[in-house]
Amino acid sequence: MVCRGEKLTLPLSFDADVDECKVQNGGCNQLCLNKLGSYRCSCHSGYALKDSKTCEDIDECATSADICGEARCKNLLSSYECLCDAGYKYDEVKKTCQDINECEEKLCEQTCVNSPGSYTCHCDGRGGVKLSQDMNTCENIKPCVPFAVGKSIKSLYLGRMFSGTPVIRLRFKRKQLTRLVAEFDFRTFDPEGILFFAGGRQESSWVVLALRKGRLELQLRDGGVGRVTSSGPLISHGMWQTISVEELERSLVIKVNRDAVMKIAVSGDLFTLEKGLYQLNLTVGGIPFKTKDLIQPINPRLDGCMRAWNWLNGEDTTIQETIKMNEKMQCFAVAGRGSFYPGRGFAVFNLTYMQPSSGNETKTSWEIELNAAIQPATDTGVLFALVTEAASVPLSLSLVDYHSTKKLKQQFVIVALENRVVSRLAVELCDKKEHAVDILLKKDHLSLRVDGIEGESELSISELEDSLSMLESSLQSTTKTYVGGLPDVPVTATPVTASYHGCMSIMLSSKALDLDEALYKHSDITSHSCPPAEAGQ
Repeated sequence: MVCRGEKLTLPLSFDADVDECKVQNGGCNQLCLNKLGSYRCSCHSGYALKDSKTCEDIDECATSADICGEARCKNLLSSYECLCDAGYKYDEVKKTCQDINECEEKLCEQTCVNSPGSYTCHCDGRGGVKLSQDMNTCENIKPCVPFAVGKSIKSLYLGRMFSGTPVIRLRFKRKQLTRLVAEFDFRTFDPEGILFFAGGRQESSWVVLALRKGRLELQLRDGGVGRVTSSGPLISHGMWQTISVEELERSLVIKVNRDAVMKIAVSGDLFTLEKGLYQLNLTVGGIPFKTKDLIQPINPRLDGCMRAWNWLNGEDTTIQETIKMNEKMQCFAVAGRGSFYPGRGFAVFNLTYMQPSSGNETKTSWEIELNAAIQPATDTGVLFALVTEAASVPLSLSLVDYHSTKKLKQQFVIVALENRVVSRLAVELCDKKEHAVDILLKKDHLSLRVDGIEGESELSISELEDSLSMLESSLQSTTKTYVGGLPDVPVTATPVTASYHGCMSIMLSSKALDLDEALYKHSDITSHSCPPAEAGQ
């Protein structure tokens, strides 16, 4: 404030501030802050001055070791990032990696199983369903090698009834006593089983024609006396031949291709007289009573084929009409050796793999040696498995197709202990060829070989020992052996649950596994015959 009468005095000169930041940002590579008579350089967040003008990134991961807790720290320009493994997400408050439950996101079409850091999709079906290429959805298992499964409507399949009960039953009634005449064409690869029974009741006279060790066997109950005779050529070679049994002058004559191979005297009559009529019961592919009541017990199940039959010169034509309408009663038009698995069902055995160790009854050892000859129709299915009473699968041998992240499709033979694959080998399964698959497991050893090539192990030595120890524990409890498929077990119990489709023959401990000896076998599995792969495919 200037008072009246006072004189205003001004400075002689005034120096204005220079804004150094206007010229090349004051030499600062990030922020330049002007000050009266001066300036200074500054940095954005996440940077620090290296010298008075240059900023460089702060590596937060190096300056604070615990900045991300249990996660990995990744330095970024002006910042940092906390990273977890795939399948986990970072909790910023707890500084921990939390598992992501992908199953809550409904990524799988059917069954989803969450595991730490991952998840697995499973398909529920056992009758021909597998994971598709995206590994999340399911698709039907389609044959890559079609088999010639066409049937002959003029043939009768004797092995349809696994229980051993007859395939067909006939009862002949005559006013006059009739002699026994039976003639038919026959084909089989099965060395043992019953062709037919003819006679009255079990306690009266009867005849059973069977196969034992590939040759015809006749069992005769005649007037309370039992007799057994066997003769003739080996006929379990798969070729058609004509077989006849004829009653002539108190003798039974058996012929193969018109040549007599057996002749046995009979004193009684096979026909029984009831209510004024002579009657004869005839059953094909089994007997009307228990096999223990035979003169010499035999496995009645016979994988054989019959055609052009003639019973007592008066065959009932309704049998042929019934066979025409029922494909399951018909034989394959063409068949070779082996067992055929149609992609459904299984065979189950009650086998033991524990043995006394070197004659010491108190100690046991175990070994599983399996040799399989397979010709698959599909690239997925269970060949062999052990199943406990608790529905766990301590061991399985399977085929599976695998899709890598590069969308490369491969087929594998795998060995799994529980739900973990422990050995695998890539194999071209859709090539119409027969492949030899061999596994050997014992206390300290596991090996897989396919066509002589060793499989790749997925375990360390210690992991293998632990897994084999768990298998040994399962073998000491009640386990069943399944071939060609699995019963109703959880889909997560083992990597593959689909049934095998194709031909297969198995040897266990160098002994052929006969499906006729199974506790149970699906009726569509043929025990000793397999159709060939279709030509031109």
